[in-house]
Amino acid sequence: MALISEKDQQTLRDIFTQELQNEVTITYFTQRESPLIVPGLECEYCKDTRQLLEELVACSAKLHLAVKDFVGDSQDAQAMGIERIPAFVLEGQAKGKVRFFGIPSGYEFSTLIEDVLDVARGTTDLNEKTRTAMKDVKQDMHIQVFVTPT
Repeated sequence: MALISEKDQQTLRDIFTQELQNEVTITYFTQRESPLIVPGLECEYCKDTRQLLEELVACSAKLHLAVKDFVGDSQDAQAMGIERIPAFVLEGQAKGKVRFFGIPSGYEFSTLIEDVLDVARGTTDLNEKTRTAMKDVKQDMHIQVFVTPT
């Protein structure tokens, strides 16, 4: 069963056709599927997150999904700042990367779509006053945004 309805998939295809300027790679970190379940070590949302991302990238040829094993590809995970799963990284024209932890469902899904478009453009909708203020920052910053499940 699809997580993104056919109607919403068509809406995404239309949005991506009109607004997705460049390619975006989504690197998804998950755990290898196993018939054995070890209590406390299973990833409750990994399978659904992967399905959601697969359905999303199917909406545009400019979206690409790379799936990595959190344990087997631990050096890649560490290099991208991934410390827990499910997690994925958006890379495109933007200088930086956008990292998501957890499943982007509910209201977070629209945030994901906006971030995909921003990463593809290499810019955001920040106003000029904010951009000017950010130029004065002379040290590296680590910004985290936390949301509650919807």
